[in-house]
Amino acid sequence: MLHAVVDVGTTSIKAGIVSDDDYRVVNESSLPAEVIHPEEGYAEQEPDLLFQRVLDLLKDVCDGYSIASIALTTHMAGFVPVDRNGGELYNLVIWLDERGKGYPKKLFSGFPKIEGYNVLELLRFLRITGGAPSRTGKDALSKILWLRENEPEVYSKTLKFLDVKGYLLFRLTGNTVTSHDEANLTWLADTRKNRAEWHNGLMKRFGLNADMFPVIRDSTEIAGMLTPEIRKETGLDDSIPVMVGAGDMCTAAIGSGAVKNDEAHIYIGTSDWIGVHVDKRMADVRHYVGTILSGIPEKYLLVAEQEVAGGVIDWVMENFGIDGHSELDEIASKTETNLIFTPWFYGERAVIDDHHVRGSLINVSLSTRKEEIIRAAFEGVALNIAWAFEVVERMVDVGRVTAVGGGVRYNGLCRILSDMLQRKVERIAEPEHAGLRGLAVICAVGLGKASFNNAVRKFRVDRVFEPEGSRREYYWRKLSIFKEYYRKTKSIFRKLTD
Repeated sequence: MLHAVVDVGTTSIKAGIVSDDDYRVVNESSLPAEVIHPEEGYAEQEPDLLFQRVLDLLKDVCDGYSIASIALTTHMAGFVPVDRNGGELYNLVIWLDERGKGYPKKLFSGFPKIEGYNVLELLRFLRITGGAPSRTGKDALSKILWLRENEPEVYSKTLKFLDVKGYLLFRLTGNTVTSHDEANLTWLADTRKNRAEWHNGLMKRFGLNADMFPVIRDSTEIAGMLTPEIRKETGLDDSIPVMVGAGDMCTAAIGSGAVKNDEAHIYIGTSDWIGVHVDKRMADVRHYVGTILSGIPEKYLLVAEQEVAGGVIDWVMENFGIDGHSELDEIASKTETNLIFTPWFYGERAVIDDHHVRGSLINVSLSTRKEEIIRAAFEGVALNIAWAFEVVERMVDVGRVTAVGGGVRYNGLCRILSDMLQRKVERIAEPEHAGLRGLAVICAVGLGKASFNNAVRKFRVDRVFEPEGSRREYYWRKLSIFKEYYRKTKSIFRKLTD
């Protein structure tokens, strides 16, 4: 059985045909995704352009194939307001956008406070939703409240707020639905019963109502069928269901093969995260690590998300004029350095939840070579992940560790990670297709053709990276300096970016 799946990333959109015989991609195509930065700290995408590229990719990959289902995964924590006629009133405001910092105001004002949060407000959020909006302003609730205050005309015309995936599903099917994970990340849903339900009390507290948001469905449910207009444009059959799907973190978690409790996966794309499936909610507010509802119905996913990882490596390639990934990997693998690189190019969430911090290169001298800077950038990404992994390990007894995402194609980075974590790291074959692979599993489960545990047994491990014990002290010292550097410079970053 073949499934047409689309992974909408921040900078690129991938589509593929995936067979549930082995969950490998048998046909694929991609297009760039354009991010607009109208002001410092703003990040948007033009909704109709994004949809047209998704449609073009579907038409391209589906040509000549008999498709059993369609599903999408997208970057999370974004939104677009639509009016009564289904028209977009504003650009998609995506996860990178920081305009909502300081919202909701009740959460960050008054006393007593902890880590910048009003304690009573924070406890209310934690009790109901299992988490809370970040101080960075990158959560959907923060940005919706910003919109109401700063774009009142747009807000007054809004019938529904749709997340990115929800918007694309609406354009394909005409139905306004979202998945439990996306609803969770609005911080307006009660998630105490392993499912998300819009919480009227929270809605009322912020002057919203549940009717302004889509219906919540399991990832494995059918969102609807293609509209007549879409069928005409694509030539696809009217019997092909469009599945609800899940956000990129949750589909990558499934596509990583780490679906059993306490198995961890590390994803490295433009951003990075560590994810672990668990049965109960948990949170470390101080380090902005906590659970959201998973793409596996009635499961949670413990997540430590960091803003820029592979994006740092792309930046290095661009600025040093290196075109080949293999050349960069060879340099990073063969070079040693006493430099430290911080990858906080767009602020940070886990483990410091600080939108002021930025990237920096420490200990540069006149003898510093570009090869050392490249190595330091690889190590900086890994040090950041290792810091978050420490927090995750304090919360769960982590077992198996897998690695996925385009960034783990670098053997040097995987080797550094294994040495830093002092853990065996299993790289799943075709790591860049984790989202597509996870979506295909969701489709197969939704159509009654597989279970999550049985499906991931068909995944192939590409390579296993074993840690070198001799590197333990070396990287422990660097991580210690990395943390100390943040503690001693965070006030300086605040002065520079305020």
